Amino acid sequence: MTRSSVLPCLAFLAIVLACTGAASAADAAPAATPADAPKVDWANMSFDQRKKLMKSAVLPELKKAFQAFDSKKYKRFTCATCHGEGATDGKFKMPNAKLPKLPAPTNREGFMALHEKKPEAVKFMGEVVKPKMAALLGLAEWSPTNMTGFGCYQCHTAEK
Repeated sequence: MTRSSVLPCLAFLAIVLACTGAASAADAAPAATPADAPKVDWANMSFDQRKKLMKSAVLPELKKAFQAFDSKKYKRFTCATCHGEGATDGKFKMPNAKLPKLPAPTNREGFMALHEKKPEAVKFMGEVVKPKMAALLGLAEWSPTNMTGFGCYQCHTAEK
């Protein structure tokens, strides 16, 4: 591999790390939760248990975070903000195709353009939303070294 072919690969990796908030190997570990917080086993929870967790923990925490990020845009933050209209009757699908689409994970030009166009939003999602959601759901965060963790594509779909 020549130097000229390595540089674009390194630039792409840096952008992916910046966009996902996965800047170090430590990001592969689950986000810290308070010692007195109940252990969450998202994979084995029933629909009703998940709904209760979402209403009691996820919604209030994410509402605070999104409103701190943009109080005008997220003045009315509800379950439907992320889950869409089907949130009220439980007929929603995640990832939600109505949320902004993200570049495909291998689309470095798309991620570079997104990072240039919306740097604050990319930083907020990677450094606040992703780790907060992972912690609240009792999951590890997605990172290049832990691709099964909670990440962008659990909520957002990829462009085709």
